[in-house]
Order: sequence, then C-alpha cells, then structure tokens
Amino acid sequence: MSDSSITIHFIGGGALNIISDDIAGVIRRLKSEEWVDLSGHHVKTSSISYISAYESGFDKNSEKTIPERN
Repeated sequence: MSDSSITIHFIGGGALNIISDDIAGVIRRLKSEEWVDLSGHHVKTSSISYISAYESGFDKNSEKTIPERN
C-alpha cells in the first residue's frame, strides 16, 4: 500500500483525498484534462482551488497549485 496521497481542495471548501503511487501522474492529468476520473470520483478541474500532496520520504505536505491552461 502506498504512503503517498493527494488532497484536492475545491472552490467552496470541499476536499477529496486520493491515495496513489503516482502523484506526479495525477497532477499531470489534473493540469491537462477538463474532467479526471480518480478512484471513482469525477473531478472537474476548473473547480479546484489548490492541491496538497504528501509523498513518502518527505517530512511534510507540499502544497501545489494548478496553473491556468492555455
């Protein structure tokens, strides 16, 4: 089982926590697609305010923002 997870924080205050071995891949998908299916949840990427990720081997969460798509 993975010790890595990503928490997606939505505009309006909701959040979704996803456990994944491929944090970088999840972030790549969130940056490039309008809708992403993550663990049975359909995520509309334009509704994301920010994400935070915890990756095994790091002491604390790292906060990442989703840049605007061109």
